[in-house]
Amino acid sequence: MLTKFHIAIILFFLVAGITVSADDAAARAFLDQAGIKEKAGDFKSAGGEYLDAEHLADDPVLKVNAIQKAAECYRKANLLYKEFECRESLLNAFPSSVDFAATVQREYEIATLFYQGKRDPALSWMPWIKDKDRALETYEAVIKHAPFAKFAPEMRLRLGRLYIDANKIDEATKVFRDITKMYPNSEEAKFAEFELANILLQKSRRGDGDGSYVRQAQDSLRKIIDKYPKDSDVGWAKESLVEADQIAARRLYGLASFYHRMDRDDASQRYLNELIVAYPDDKAATDAEDLLGKMNQDYKPSGIEKKEPYTVKYKLETMPDEKEKIMIVPENSNGKWMLPIEDLGLAKKENMDAQKDQNDEKGN
Repeated sequence: MLTKFHIAIILFFLVAGITVSADDAAARAFLDQAGIKEKAGDFKSAGGEYLDAEHLADDPVLKVNAIQKAAECYRKANLLYKEFECRESLLNAFPSSVDFAATVQREYEIATLFYQGKRDPALSWMPWIKDKDRALETYEAVIKHAPFAKFAPEMRLRLGRLYIDANKIDEATKVFRDITKMYPNSEEAKFAEFELANILLQKSRRGDGDGSYVRQAQDSLRKIIDKYPKDSDVGWAKESLVEADQIAARRLYGLASFYHRMDRDDASQRYLNELIVAYPDDKAATDAEDLLGKMNQDYKPSGIEKKEPYTVKYKLETMPDEKEKIMIVPENSNGKWMLPIEDLGLAKKENMDAQKDQNDEKGN
C-alpha cells in the first residue's frame, strides 16, 4: 500500500522528469535555430543561440555539444575572446568530455594571437574600436591547464614580459625564477636569467634597505657572465655588474658614514674595511680610505692603482651615402614645395589710388 510519503516522492520525480524533458526540448529548438543561422553564415548570432541552448539544457551531452558548436561559430566569426570563453567553459566544467589537449592547444593559439597584437572589435557597429588586450588573461588561464606542455617554456617567458608591461613585478620575478628552475638549459632560461637580473638591478636602484636586491643582482649577473661568456649580450651583464657593485659600495659607505655621525667609529670602520676589500676599484673605496684616515691617524691607504670600470664598446660606423638628396630646398624643387604666389594686383591698385589723389590735388 502506498503511503502519502511514497505518493509525494513519485509526484516529485514525475514533475522533475517533465521539467528536464521540457528544458532539453527547448534547448534542441535553440540548437536547430542556431544551425539555420550557422548555415546562413551568421556565425556570431549562431554562437549566441548555441549558448542559449547550453543554458537551457540539462543533459550534459547537449551542453557540451552546444558549447563546442558555439566555439566553432565564434572562431568562424573571428571573435577570438568569445571562442576562448567557450573553450574555457569546456575545460573547467567538462574536462573529461572534450579533447583536453586539443582544446588547450587552441587556447594557446588564441592567447598567442592576442600577444601578437590581435584585438576583437569592442562594438559590432564600430569595428574600428578594439577590445582591450587579453593576452595576459588568456596566458594565465592556459598555464593553469597545461603547466608542463611543450609550449610552456616559451609561454612562461611571454607571460613574464606581460607582467612587466602590466607593472606586476613580483609576478614577473616568480615566473622568471620558475623558468630557470624548470628549464635550466633552455633558450628561454637564458632570456629569463637576463630579465631577472635586470629586474633585481632596477629594484636595487630604487633603494635597498638590507641590500638583498643588489646582492641578488650581483649573483645573477656573475652567473650570466660565467654561463654565457660568448653571448652577444654578456657585455651588458658585465657593465651592469659594475653598476651593481657601485650601488653596493655606496650602500656600505652610507652605513659607515651614519655610524661615524653617531660616534660609532668601531662599526663605521668595519663597513669601511669591508668596502675597501670588496670593491677596491670603486670611487667609494677612495672616499672610504679618506674617512678611515680621519678616524685613525695611523691608517695608511693601500695605494693600489684602480682599474677603469668595464664599459661596453660599440663599433662606430659611418652612415651610408644616400642615393638621393635627403632634403630638397624649396627653390630647388621645381615648384613642388613652393608654389608661385598669385598676383592679386595690390601694388597696381595702390599706384592707381596714389595717381588719383595727385589728380584731385591738381584739380583743387
